[in-house]
Amino acid sequence: MSSLDSFLDNTPTSSISLENSSSSLNKTVEDAFSDYDYPSLEVVEPPIQVALVVLFSVTATLSLSGNVTVIIVLSLGKRSSSDLKAFLINLAVSDVTMAAFSIPFTYTMFLLGRWIFPPWFCPIVMTMQHVSVIVSVYTLMAIGIDRYKAVMYPLNLRARKCRNKLIIAAIWIMAGSVSAIQLYVSEAKPFKYDRQWHYECSERWTSEDHSKIYTVFIFSFTFGIPLIGLDYTYTSIAWRMWKCSSPGNADPDRDMVQRKSKKKVIKMLFTIVILFTLFWLPLQTFVVLFYFVPDFGNLLTEQQRRIYALSYFGCLWLANANSFVNPLVYCFMSDNFRADLKDLSVRLCGHEKIKRFRGSTASGSTRTTICLAQHTPSDSLRPYKSKLYTQDAEHRTLQCYSSRKNSITTTLSFL
Repeated sequence: MSSLDSFLDNTPTSSISLENSSSSLNKTVEDAFSDYDYPSLEVVEPPIQVALVVLFSVTATLSLSGNVTVIIVLSLGKRSSSDLKAFLINLAVSDVTMAAFSIPFTYTMFLLGRWIFPPWFCPIVMTMQHVSVIVSVYTLMAIGIDRYKAVMYPLNLRARKCRNKLIIAAIWIMAGSVSAIQLYVSEAKPFKYDRQWHYECSERWTSEDHSKIYTVFIFSFTFGIPLIGLDYTYTSIAWRMWKCSSPGNADPDRDMVQRKSKKKVIKMLFTIVILFTLFWLPLQTFVVLFYFVPDFGNLLTEQQRRIYALSYFGCLWLANANSFVNPLVYCFMSDNFRADLKDLSVRLCGHEKIKRFRGSTASGSTRTTICLAQHTPSDSLRPYKSKLYTQDAEHRTLQCYSSRKNSITTTLSFL
């Protein structure tokens, strides 16, 4: 009994001694690691960081300003085609969303090696990034299908406005449904580094196989399927254009103009497909390699780390640059869009009021506008001339309709 009593009496003291020893050991370990020279979480040197911040800031500014301009001009302008106006506005809205939710956050997180924004904002940003990408690429695909139908089936164009709105609504619903999984798997997880707590915003999957399946799905859904759709529609349009010949007797001057127009539009169509591939393939390939090549992210030296980081920034910038290139390709290269932009600019600057239609200064690409203007004779014409003018206008309107049906530049104009 005495031995047992002695053991029980000494137990608290032994526990205290053990705790003191443990705390001393932990303190010794912390002191040892406090002297450790932690490598910086930032992946590149300060001069490169400044260059990247400037590059991505300019990209975001160009994207926001360009796409907001597109939305305003297409909403208030009169010359732009109403057939594609809804699609082009939707494309601009998706690119604005990408510029607001993708460009500022993605490169900042990778550049600093940590998430510096509120933790609750992480799943929202990840979700909106996926939404903006899906809406953008499928709007491009919808534009290609719309142009394909306009060329292949020119007489079957009824109720296009209502149909286009339904297609746009379906694209947003589809994008939201596919991206909603990010609200569940994305989170800002805390981690301790160099005696400081940081956050890492990333996807948290229950298994590695799930992350690989999702990566393959996103690659196919946001790049593979749209690329196949664009290839098919624009290749079919180019083939139809090249085989199409002008009606009537041969006219060397007219045929030469038509051949030049064909070459111009065909180059434009293939430029769209090439740009889409150029902007999105590098980043998609980088993500696939990251998830499917085990040693792809294992960086042993500082030089490898720098090359890896700069490669990712290059791929990321190309994907983000697509958001400010789209307005240039689909809008600013259009004569009608530039005319509307000029009119609105002059109107905002307080200059003289611009007439709605100016047949004397309209270019050949605004042939439809000329026909509409000629269909409304001036009040200053005399009665006996008004009748002749109206008959001539009707004849020109029929010619315009026939030209619109057979002309390549008018049928395939994006605006």
